[in-house]
Amino acid sequence: MNRCAKPLLVPLFVAMALSSIASAQMIDRIVAVVGDEIILLSDLHARLQLVSIQLQIDPQDTKALEELRDPLLQEMVNEKLILVQARRDSIKVEPEEIDEALEAQIQQILEQLGSEEAFQEQLANEGLTLQSLKKRYRAQIGNQLLREKLIRQKLADVNVSSKEVMNFYETYRDSLPVQGESIRLSHLMMTITPGEEEKRKAFQKAKEVLAKARAGENFTSLARSYSQCPSAESGGDLGYFSSGDMLPEFEQAAFTLVPGEISDVVETNYGYHIIKCEDRRNEQTRVRHILIALSTTEQDEQRIIDQLNELRDRASRGEEFAALVEQYSQDPYSKEKGGDLGWLPLDQLNPQFLSVVDTLSVGNISEPLKTSSGYHLLKVIDRVAKRRANLEDDWDALRELTRQRKISDKLRVWLNELREEIYVDIRLEG
Repeated sequence: MNRCAKPLLVPLFVAMALSSIASAQMIDRIVAVVGDEIILLSDLHARLQLVSIQLQIDPQDTKALEELRDPLLQEMVNEKLILVQARRDSIKVEPEEIDEALEAQIQQILEQLGSEEAFQEQLANEGLTLQSLKKRYRAQIGNQLLREKLIRQKLADVNVSSKEVMNFYETYRDSLPVQGESIRLSHLMMTITPGEEEKRKAFQKAKEVLAKARAGENFTSLARSYSQCPSAESGGDLGYFSSGDMLPEFEQAAFTLVPGEISDVVETNYGYHIIKCEDRRNEQTRVRHILIALSTTEQDEQRIIDQLNELRDRASRGEEFAALVEQYSQDPYSKEKGGDLGWLPLDQLNPQFLSVVDTLSVGNISEPLKTSSGYHLLKVIDRVAKRRANLEDDWDALRELTRQRKISDKLRVWLNELREEIYVDIRLEG
């Protein structure tokens, strides 16, 4: 994931709000059946509204919306075809993978909104908590990951030759977009984590609250008084959930409890939890919990700044920045590439990054920069001015464009084969 470009997606809660509005404003019905999957009219309308916002189409332009409808439905059918085939092929997605993808999406939204306070305010405006947002979006993220895994398996062997790149360039050279001013960046990111003293205090507090609960004090009242989770208002009630819905450490404890039983202190990356089982129903459990959150201090923040400054000094003395990234960076998406974020159009760069890189020459490394993800060291690898793409300067980009075109052709053939193998019934009337 590119954490530095402005997110192109409408935030998750907007997409879900559109879905709720769409289903509330119509008599819902099935518009397509794909294997054992269905697509509802409300799903189609929500996707239509979402795309119209992204494309800045006037919602009153019924002709433009009508022209979008059928292609969007076919796109949704294709997504279902790949999902059905992924399940047939026994493709698996681990709960940890979904957790990581959810966190990445949340971080994108945080960066777009600019602060934790703005994010919480937007959630409140939509009648959501962070927990309910994740719970409602979890299945969609899981399905997306299933599709991506199968696509990668099917298309991983797609390569292009130099001749194919040159043929692509000759065919499309006049229609290739003009390249805006761009910059190639690498970064080293560290998150602010609580120190050992803060963890010790939080754990001790959790043990004290656990003792009160086991001594017979009302768990709901304790949750309202002590929990630092949004669920505190409802006495810590998380409702019913299934395996895979929560963090693995939390679930491992929750599903071992019988109704009325209270867990030991459970540690997750959010802090320390005390869990009480309220009910079991088939494969689901209902619990209340109390969260003693881990908070960071100014000392924790300064520790990260000092460490990054030390790494910056080491790089200035000749150590390879990419090697330092691979050893110390906490961004899993870029560390294996030495922090390389690729070419980024300046007009799509995160404003926080832009204000810093504007002051840097090629090869220079920034001072520690704070964002909602943590602290970053930014290194400018290269800059290019506005120009038209050419083989000499843009070979890697043109090779990737050629490869994407080849992948698109292969994907189209594969989807046509799936339509022959998997039942598809389009029920959308004109």
